[in-house]
Amino acid sequence: MLVHADAEAIALVQHCEERHLSVPGDLSIVAYDDEVAGLFSPPLTAVRPPRRSIGRAAVRLVADRLADPDRPTHRIVISPSLRIRESTAPPRP
Repeated sequence: MLVHADAEAIALVQHCEERHLSVPGDLSIVAYDDEVAGLFSPPLTAVRPPRRSIGRAAVRLVADRLADPDRPTHRIVISPSLRIRESTAPPRP
């Protein structure tokens, strides 16, 4: 299960534990953000967005739009990284 963001993923793991579901035995959980995911127990697998690259691209796009309001729309792809930790496991057969 992909959960946005770390705090919600942590809460979900705790909720699972209260219901005697094991992570990753019964359910694999992937957090999105990776601010504190690695500090939890079990450490959460997480998608980590490249914040600096996203920020730079956003500022550049805003500056370009202010300089040329009629500029065509641009799409930028900035790929995140995946940090695999103990909250995920391969599917059971």
